[in-house]
Amino acid sequence: MNKVSKNSTSTDQLSDYLNGLKPIPLNGISPDPDSLVRWAAQRFEWLNVGDSLAEKAVQALRQAGMSLKQPARAVQQLAADGDKSCQALLADMHDTPGWVDYDLMRHAGAMAQRHFPMLILGLTYGGLPLTFAHPDAAEVFSGTGRMQANISRRLNESATLFFGIYNSDTLAPGKPMWEICLQVRLVHSVVRMGLIKKGWDVGRRGVPINQLSTAAGPAFFGTHQLGGLRRLGARISDDEALGFTMIWRYVTRLLGVPESLIGRTQAEQDEFDRHITSLFFAPDDNARSVMQDLIEGLATQKPTANLPRAMQLALFRRMLGDDMADAYGIERSRVGEQQLKFMLPLMSSYGWLQRTPLLAGLLRRTGQRFIERVATEGVVKLDDAGGHH
Repeated sequence: MNKVSKNSTSTDQLSDYLNGLKPIPLNGISPDPDSLVRWAAQRFEWLNVGDSLAEKAVQALRQAGMSLKQPARAVQQLAADGDKSCQALLADMHDTPGWVDYDLMRHAGAMAQRHFPMLILGLTYGGLPLTFAHPDAAEVFSGTGRMQANISRRLNESATLFFGIYNSDTLAPGKPMWEICLQVRLVHSVVRMGLIKKGWDVGRRGVPINQLSTAAGPAFFGTHQLGGLRRLGARISDDEALGFTMIWRYVTRLLGVPESLIGRTQAEQDEFDRHITSLFFAPDDNARSVMQDLIEGLATQKPTANLPRAMQLALFRRMLGDDMADAYGIERSRVGEQQLKFMLPLMSSYGWLQRTPLLAGLLRRTGQRFIERVATEGVVKLDDAGGHH
């Protein structure tokens, strides 16, 4: 397990961080400022913690000259051969938290599969922008030009994780999506190590892709994504909602985040999210530049080019909310809002179709086939990870 150094963070660093970012809370509601400072002070040292278990495994893979085309299999092979670092990483990956409920996650996964059109829109217009919400992440995107180069590739990379996890049985240790999570964890470590080697200012900014920023996953992609589905007309029960957010709590754990930064219950997670989203959503000029690249890419590359650009702007604003959309510099479009008004009743009707068991089963099977197709197409390879985040 990754550990925090008690002397790794100063009060000045915390103060500089909070004053410099001026973040916007994800849900539009900020905690009491004093409460936020106290909360951050207790957890801020995690900004200086990477993923030592995965980093040591990457070093072992490199030293052994292992092929990185199937890194999860390579780690398992080295572990079987007696490599201690790979054994330690796999032991951590196999340490499933006691609160994980596969039945509940399976129920939620079926809901997500049935609503796969909303899931696609939610990921594209509400989830993807959050991956560069923090200035550090935006700098990596801006520096590598990944949005400008190939928006379809970036969407595929996200879809691999975002869609595949909703077949929650494949998240069990040793199963395909569990291996994808292991691969993403290794990729994060390769990127982190590369950025530090290139001169990343750890003293001022903490380590890149650190544990605290990664711990924002359940807020960004669980609770926020769930709200996006509902705004598009998805019909979601309380149990389905709990299972949906649980999937992301578990995925965040598989990506190396310690249980101390993840809620044992959704109520605990909600309290955590209220604070962490007031620390990390802070789009800067780099983020606004990347957002413009994303907007232009979606407007010109299929299949999203089939949607009018104005409607896409309205979708961004509906999925992100006005405060966040304004922070990203997303323009308002009255034409797009009118177009969206015509589309939303159709999406809502699609949600109502879920009430018919026969149709619900058909829609789930259709969504499952789609998800299975994209879930293995685009994950970043370790060989390519040096310039990626």
